[in-house]
Amino acid sequence: MKKDLEKNFKINKETVKEILLWLIGGILLLFITEYLLRGKVRYVKLLLLNKPGVFLVNYLLILLITSLMFILKRKKTFYFLIFFVIVTISGVSKYLTIVRGVPFTFSDMYSIGEALEIAGNYVTLPMIIGVFIFLAVVIGITIFLFKKEKNNKRITSLINPILILLTIIVFPLVTKNQYEKGNMGYMRWDITASYKRNGYVFSTIESAVKYIRVKPKGYSKAAIEEIRAKVDEKEKEDSRKINTNKPNMIFIQLEAFMDPTKIKEAKFSEDPIPNFRKICNGNKGYMANVPTTGGGTVRTEYEVMTGNNIDYLTPGEIPNNTILKGKYYNSIATTLKSQGYGAHAIHNFQGNFYTRNNAYEKLGFDTFTSIEYMNDYEKNERGWVKDTILTKYIEKALDSTSGSDLVYTITVQGHSAYPIDALKLYDFPIKIDGDLEENDKNQLYYYVNQLKETDDFIGDVIDLVDNRKEDTLVVFYSDHMPALNLFQNEDFYLDAYEAPFAFYSNFKINNFDFDNIESYNISSLAMNLAGVEYGPMEKFRTYLKSDENYIKYEELLEYDILFGKNYYLKENEKAKKNTIKMGLDDVTITSLEHDNDYILIKGTNFTENSSAYINNKKIDTRFVDDKTLKINQSKKGDVLVVKQLGRNNGFLSQSNSIDLSQMNLVKN
Repeated sequence: MKKDLEKNFKINKETVKEILLWLIGGILLLFITEYLLRGKVRYVKLLLLNKPGVFLVNYLLILLITSLMFILKRKKTFYFLIFFVIVTISGVSKYLTIVRGVPFTFSDMYSIGEALEIAGNYVTLPMIIGVFIFLAVVIGITIFLFKKEKNNKRITSLINPILILLTIIVFPLVTKNQYEKGNMGYMRWDITASYKRNGYVFSTIESAVKYIRVKPKGYSKAAIEEIRAKVDEKEKEDSRKINTNKPNMIFIQLEAFMDPTKIKEAKFSEDPIPNFRKICNGNKGYMANVPTTGGGTVRTEYEVMTGNNIDYLTPGEIPNNTILKGKYYNSIATTLKSQGYGAHAIHNFQGNFYTRNNAYEKLGFDTFTSIEYMNDYEKNERGWVKDTILTKYIEKALDSTSGSDLVYTITVQGHSAYPIDALKLYDFPIKIDGDLEENDKNQLYYYVNQLKETDDFIGDVIDLVDNRKEDTLVVFYSDHMPALNLFQNEDFYLDAYEAPFAFYSNFKINNFDFDNIESYNISSLAMNLAGVEYGPMEKFRTYLKSDENYIKYEELLEYDILFGKNYYLKENEKAKKNTIKMGLDDVTITSLEHDNDYILIKGTNFTENSSAYINNKKIDTRFVDDKTLKINQSKKGDVLVVKQLGRNNGFLSQSNSIDLSQMNLVKN
């Protein structure tokens, strides 16, 4: 028996090789992942010198992940594949940080479809070729190692399982120690800073673990009822007068909008945002803290629409793809609808991108006009629809009801990617000069000229409001800072998580000073200025904002409303089932006409995204104009409908159906 133990614990040549591969490979993986996260070798060295404990936590986690090799037959094959996976995810994270300012999180798994949809704006042909070559090499090496290791033993020494056990024990102890010392800690308001504080591998794994919804400490019916009682008491003390005129409320979410003149190194031939500057407080403007930078538009959108703080969700979570998938929730739409408003959403991009068509329905909107319901729009040099098209649909939404309206509009023209060769490709009106690197100058040159056209749209909205007889309040706010390379420089002086906002009205409103707020407070402030009644979350934000327990109350309330028992909401405040109409006007078929070997479908409100279906089968459809579609001749007896399709041919809505056997086709 003694000999068997000695044999099992003997460290043979193979065992030594395995352990060395495990230890040295772990160091190499740690260096690669941290280098890709931080961008420079010196930043990795600073982490090692200043926070060796954090370095150790990530090293131990890598060892824990790769230690599975000790109990497998094909150890080198497994190690190579896990090495490849970790490095690939880290590389993808690096790229995402460049294009949107935020690294890869587990939540991005829910947005793969959206990412692929706009990948053409970011991915080049050489990049695609490089990826295929890389994958071919990886597959080749994997096959070679797999065949070579087919006769290996599963466990070469009992030392190996002991090393696994030790790693499992030591890792949580070291992690706890680093948290207690303050060297580690999740920074929910800044994902990128959180990653750099806690290390890449740990943060990526943490983003998955945080998907488990955990009930906050102190959550109970009594605790929530106590908060509600405080809110109700404060509401009784509120002397604010409700505006009986019920002004229209227009929210304009400005894609990647900022004041570029704050970039000190840049000089412009003219002011890119004169209209926005007019409605700001002089040259100061107002700034809101937003939950994302460079991308992730719907995160800010969610905060403004609902008044909820997205920090209490998981890192990088897109609420449209998770919490809004099946349940109905309160929003500014439900609050204003309870006061007699119509609620409309408008966006000059795809209606099912980020599943907005479903999310807006869950948030209580009556109608949603996306690009599939628009005609006569222009696209910019990078393929994004210009914002100027939105003005007429805002006016149309306001005219669609006889009463007051909420019109929530999301722009897209200023979207990245911003080309690094724009000065060679384009001749834009606003010229740029200054002490900037060439790539930065190119990006800024393209960006400010798109920004100028968005600002022209802002001017159009102001003119529209001024020319209407109805009282109207407009809320302009940026969803996040642009994905300019300048913001990736750690020495850059502008806050990547601050974005401008402003209010405009054609009626007198109270003076206000709302600088440096959180984006989830914007709806509360707008309701205050408009003189309308607050919703349940806006009441909390307004009445308990100075309470010493505000942060704790906020955490309890958001859990209660999103995942808990809804103790906070009164019965008449709970979101009701809602049906949304895509587009303001119906897509209809009125008649059919012969045109040689074709049939002309005559009707109303057709667009480029209209497709004819016969017997529920899509057929080739040519868009002629908003009143005419052309299809091939068909047999009688078939049922014809026209469907509006979003990205990936996703169904949005359909017209009335026509039985071809009952139609007398008029010859053209």
